[in-house]
Amino acid sequence: MAFLPLFTILYVSFFEQAFAQEPAEGFLNRNAEVWGLFYSLMVAAFIVGAIVSATIVYICWRYRESHPRQRFAEPAKEDTGV
Repeated sequence: MAFLPLFTILYVSFFEQAFAQEPAEGFLNRNAEVWGLFYSLMVAAFIVGAIVSATIVYICWRYRESHPRQRFAEPAKEDTGV
């Protein structure tokens, strides 16, 4: 019974890699990586959103009913139904 803690310590240190303990030089700051990825994706999202919004505004402005090209060349003849 006296050697049980010693065996436990040796057992844990033997399987150090199984517990995902890595040396300090392999440390990856995941918080910085996630924020970097978030920033890049948000820049792309704002660019795509601006392009889509500008396209919708252009189409609405270009094909509105009051645009000069949307008017008929001759006034439409009204059907009196006689």
